[in-house]
Amino acid sequence: MHRREYLGALGTGVVTATAGCLGGDSDTYLDEPDTGYEPADVRFPAYGQRLPEVTISDPLAGESVETTGGESDVLMTFFYSHCQTVCPRLISALRNVQMRAIDDGLIDATRILAVTFDPQRDDAERLGKYADRMDVSLADGWRFLRPDTPEDAKSVVQGEFGVNFERTHPEDMDMYMFNHFALVLLVNADGYVERAYTGSTPRWQDIYGDFETLSERES
Repeated sequence: MHRREYLGALGTGVVTATAGCLGGDSDTYLDEPDTGYEPADVRFPAYGQRLPEVTISDPLAGESVETTGGESDVLMTFFYSHCQTVCPRLISALRNVQMRAIDDGLIDATRILAVTFDPQRDDAERLGKYADRMDVSLADGWRFLRPDTPEDAKSVVQGEFGVNFERTHPEDMDMYMFNHFALVLLVNADGYVERAYTGSTPRWQDIYGDFETLSERES
């Protein structure tokens, strides 16, 4: 069963908010953002909800990775390497967060998960070259994850995480593209979503500010 019914369209505005501290028995550390929607009314994992527990292959490391578990904060996005518009912005934003976290000594307790929904083309060789092109550090918490088949990608990326994607060309065309929902998640070390940034041009400074505040409050 998919964890939510599909309610959203392919894109919305960027979500930003001022971080603050919650008391009581909350599973989150940041204040609830003013998003204009209720977390239960959207398909993607939103504020205060558990990140779906899914195991996905890391073809570069030759092993499987669980999206939950461990004691690390998680930054997560969904992409495909042939994208020339939205995806490079998502990856670049997280790369900039990664570089700043390295400089500030916060990267050791952080995982950055970038999940492709194009497993037909995004094999280990392609993702290795993409890592070089996008200048991400695979040695510092970054993982490129790949569902095994297109059917798995639909089940995991769209079914579990609510990231809708649709091919724009027929199946027999090699240079197909996707229309897709843009999403970056910030998840605390207990596996609860603190922020869901939507929109095609997320500001890495906003993401890092929330991430830094989260790290401070968890320590």
